[in-house]
Amino acid sequence: MGRMNSRAIAEDRHHRELLASTAGGSLEAFGQLYDILYTPLIRFIYRYAQSPATIEEVVNDTMLVVWQKADTFRGESRVITWVLGIARICALKAINRERGWQAEVSEGQENRGSMGGTGRLATKEALDWALAQLSDDHRVAVELAYFHGMTCEEIADVSGCPVNTAKTRLHYARRRLRRVLGDGQQGLELNDFIDEASQ
Repeated sequence: MGRMNSRAIAEDRHHRELLASTAGGSLEAFGQLYDILYTPLIRFIYRYAQSPATIEEVVNDTMLVVWQKADTFRGESRVITWVLGIARICALKAINRERGWQAEVSEGQENRGSMGGTGRLATKEALDWALAQLSDDHRVAVELAYFHGMTCEEIADVSGCPVNTAKTRLHYARRRLRRVLGDGQQGLELNDFIDEASQ
């Protein structure tokens, strides 16, 4: 992934302004930041837990930490990177509390291979199915790279791993997705396929 585009830079600047105001005790700024980050948080946390109650719990836990720790943000990463890093920790804690939640794919699904042919699912369903074939770490790497536009450095920050590990996870995740989806799924390259499924 390359450098941030102008839109991402502008968004981060706005996020930083709201976070700074939040650190100063502004509930209004915190409310705006909550509204802005709510959807990205839901989408990110969904890759860890799919229970609506758990997702809402993690969103609230995450934003509580943001409220309490806003003044500790050092500005070394994008605000969204910092917040998703917090969300990851909160999600893992929530899952550990529930004990036993795991998104498991049946052996039959695992052996179905490519999604090509007459039994092809709709694009979004196919992507969800394909992502379910990945390990948690690989799935999060793809989520951060393609849905949040993060660099490998940012993925490493959120995931709490070295940059080279993030690069390796993304490499193997892409290769796995291409295999289970089938190269040229619906005539699309992997990037285009994910873009279409995200719309």
